[in-house]
Amino acid sequence: MIVETGYRRVAAGIDCPLAQYAFHDVRRESLPMLGETVSTVRRAFVEIYRGVSGHPQRALIGATLRPSTTHRLEIELHVSEPLPLRAATTCPGAFGRDLVPGLPEEFIERVPAALMKEFARPGVITVDRAAYDEVDSSVNAFSLAADLLALVLSHASPPEAEGAIRQRLTEW
Repeated sequence: MIVETGYRRVAAGIDCPLAQYAFHDVRRESLPMLGETVSTVRRAFVEIYRGVSGHPQRALIGATLRPSTTHRLEIELHVSEPLPLRAATTCPGAFGRDLVPGLPEEFIERVPAALMKEFARPGVITVDRAAYDEVDSSVNAFSLAADLLALVLSHASPPEAEGAIRQRLTEW
């Protein structure tokens, strides 16, 4: 599913296996949450493209949401090795440019907060799919993508989230 609003574009779906990557570290954060834990396992991914003042922003991030055994929202980020310049772009991007699979540490700074802000109930979100552009990806791009990923995970399926995605794009 692709949603476009002006210079803002989002692709959302259930899985993006070509964005799977080897990881060397797992970062964990959690917050106490009220309410019932999620009852089913869901997987989703979001790819964003945002053209801003001649400098586009791109990011792809995907995760699995599963029930929690505690009353906490737990975030697990699989952090990839820093990849060298000119790394292989083996993940086909939805918006005209292939991406490099991985979630290097320099992009994760605001991902947990973006996920926790939107998804406010007990569960475990494991980020294990990601891809970036060596030039157009940034901390901000991954924060925006994580915000939309949490929005998609809060719905039963990506198509059910389309209206919420459109609304969020107008707020960027």
